[in-house]
Amino acid sequence: MTENGHFLVISANPALIVLLEACSGQAGCLLETAGTGAQGFKALLAAKPDLVFLDIAIPDIEGLSWLAILREMREGKGLPVIVAGEKLGQEELARSFELGAEDCILFRHCDPRELAARVRAVLRRRTAQAEQPSAVLSLGPLELDPGRHRCFAGGKEVRLRPREFELLEILMRKAGRVLSRPYLLEAVWGMSSAANTRAVDVTISRLRKALGGKAGGWVESVEKFGYRFCDPEDIAR
Repeated sequence: MTENGHFLVISANPALIVLLEACSGQAGCLLETAGTGAQGFKALLAAKPDLVFLDIAIPDIEGLSWLAILREMREGKGLPVIVAGEKLGQEELARSFELGAEDCILFRHCDPRELAARVRAVLRRRTAQAEQPSAVLSLGPLELDPGRHRCFAGGKEVRLRPREFELLEILMRKAGRVLSRPYLLEAVWGMSSAANTRAVDVTISRLRKALGGKAGGWVESVEKFGYRFCDPEDIAR
């Protein structure tokens, strides 16, 4: 393993593998490949990578089904994953982000230097999160424990996907302030604020649903701008 990290790519597509070999060289990381989903799970458990690149068209299982299985595994709940494809439709993009993908790339049109920069941002953010203080956040009956990665609403535990948890954490830390979509996209996903993606909106929708009626309503939409967690004084009323 190199000093800067260990990548696992799950793909049998030579074009994607060549791109990631160039990207891993730019980022100073070790790259390991697995040609099928089954081989990917085996390599995942053996190598414990820092980041997984997942080809949506792996031969033995549909790529997003593989990702859904990963998210049910202890080793895969918070593991960064970038989904890749020659083509990615809107439904595939939305499902990818619902399953906690860090990013989605069309690898036929991706520059290795740009991808390497995005990867470095993901790894830096993960390191920063691990070093952050883990004080519990409490607003009304909603409690978020970053250290244990647990969320409670009215004393009842709420299961959140990794991106949902990170999005809720930043909203609660800045409660009452309006946060733009570009800001959230860069802060939570490490993606360029100019990226054309519905990641924020899709994840907000799932977060509201997970929190339930009253608590979900505290994540407020601000038309034409972004989102905010409602003012703590309003929660107390």
